[in-house]
Amino acid sequence: MIGMLGMVGMIGSALAASLVCGEPHEPHVPESGAKDERLHLRLSGDALYGIGGQSFLGADLRFVGGYALWAAGRATGSLELGVQLQYGNEPTWLAPWLRGVDVSGATHRTQALLLVGHRFHMGKRRRVELGTHLYAGLNHWLSRYEVDYPSVDVQGSASVSRATFVFGGQVELGYRFSRRVGGQLIFGAPIPTPRTSSYVQGLAFAGLGVTVYLR
Repeated sequence: MIGMLGMVGMIGSALAASLVCGEPHEPHVPESGAKDERLHLRLSGDALYGIGGQSFLGADLRFVGGYALWAAGRATGSLELGVQLQYGNEPTWLAPWLRGVDVSGATHRTQALLLVGHRFHMGKRRRVELGTHLYAGLNHWLSRYEVDYPSVDVQGSASVSRATFVFGGQVELGYRFSRRVGGQLIFGAPIPTPRTSSYVQGLAFAGLGVTVYLR
């Protein structure tokens, strides 16, 4: 854990230096396929749809640093480490079984995660990307609803929250459109454990997003 935090600090320092000084190098792995022995930084965000206790909509934001480990043929491979913040909201209008029932409220799921993984940069100009990452971190779940059944004189509200550890995996399939901008599809899921529930940590998610190549 200390090593991961140190790497995150190094990524932040490198980003600050690149923004202040500016660099002539490409902010991505070389299109020639060579290993450039540089730390590359990217900022990615996705709009998400997933399943938890019910369907949810959300978003994530991640900051990742990568270092090319190998290059062969038409592919380059990078080791990556980063941080990710993810939020999901389960509104009642995404639960069709609640139609006709006077229920209001929502479930909120927030996760702060560390990422580690590998990314393939493929093709003649290394524009196609396939990233696989494991993640681990903190998950906060808040469920707050109100019900009102005047016909049977029932009315009330409840709020329940949980803070748990979560870990899982995710896959990104992306394409770099230009020097600085790319897009990606992302798919992921937490790994279930006997002590956790999909209602709390989520079951699976998919998303579509944009990446900005910083360094």
